[in-house]
Amino acid sequence: GHKKTCAPPPTTSPPVSLREVKQKVTAAEAASDWREILKWEGRLDELLERQPDANRAAVLYLFQQAHQMGMPGRDHAEALVRLLGRRIQHLGKMERFRDQGEAMCACGDNLLFLDRGEEAREHYQRARKVGEAHGFYLVECQACQGLGEVAIKDGRHEEGVEMMRHALVAAPLSEEDQTLDVLQALIPVLLNQNDAQAIDEVRPLVARYRKAATAE
Repeated sequence: GHKKTCAPPPTTSPPVSLREVKQKVTAAEAASDWREILKWEGRLDELLERQPDANRAAVLYLFQQAHQMGMPGRDHAEALVRLLGRRIQHLGKMERFRDQGEAMCACGDNLLFLDRGEEAREHYQRARKVGEAHGFYLVECQACQGLGEVAIKDGRHEEGVEMMRHALVAAPLSEEDQTLDVLQALIPVLLNQNDAQAIDEVRPLVARYRKAATAE
């Protein structure tokens, strides 16, 4: 017959203290080891406890960056939506509106990736208001481009193109010129329309794209 072997009782390792978790996360950050950072995400609430908003926003940003390294993937995108939602609140409390607007756009991007277009649109609209209210052209540009992509995905082409034109106006005014990004999104959309007017609009945009690409 089959002999039962007596397995030794499993040894349960003592739970890792919060101090050790902080040390491990800090070391992983220094080593840019995003997989190691994400191992400790289950302890995120503890890491955020009794911390001022600035520290919370920084910890959330660290886990956000780790998930961004893992993209594309639905799990990472869903985690990013959760993390960004929390970070948006802390940044608002701290009146860091530029960072808040950028976080809203990033949240919109991940929602769009997850085919949650209506929620994405809400985030882009909020970001656009932040950008317009404070003169953050980068935020305004990214928000308008996002709104354009949502509209096009929904089959509302004219509205989508109009939003991307708004993005193109804000693009060269932003701290980091976004012209290339916007043109990369807008040109294929216009070409797909396949009418004479759209083709006429594309010609100078292609020339502008070439010029911007050479400048980089």
